[in-house]
Amino acid sequence: MSTISCNLSSIRKKRNLKQTELARLTGLSQKALSELETGKSKGISFGTLSRLCDVLQVTVDQLFDVVPEEDAGLLNIARMPKPSCSFCGKNEQDVEILVMGRLRDRPSVFICSECITRSHQLLQESRDETPVGRPL
Repeated sequence: MSTISCNLSSIRKKRNLKQTELARLTGLSQKALSELETGKSKGISFGTLSRLCDVLQVTVDQLFDVVPEEDAGLLNIARMPKPSCSFCGKNEQDVEILVMGRLRDRPSVFICSECITRSHQLLQESRDETPVGRPL
């Protein structure tokens, strides 16, 4: 099944309109506009669609994007939960850098800057303790 997304929010913002202003211009409720923008709306009438297109001076195909089923899986990338370090569990807001790694078909692994620094320190300590010429 195809996925339909509404571009109302980005179009409204490009025109420097607040939801309350657009509601006043179209005669729609702010709640209805919010539901359209967030994808919570179950549908839209032709009258509502016509008013939005007239006020925003856009066509229906500019107001909505239809993503065919074979491309619908790409949308899941944006819905991924926030990544966290696979080692210490800190999320991207808690660390300076969060790096993602992936090996073929295995799940992604994330490592934060703090764990990178600590692993580098452990490697260095291990090298310092290992006699020259002997493998680790």
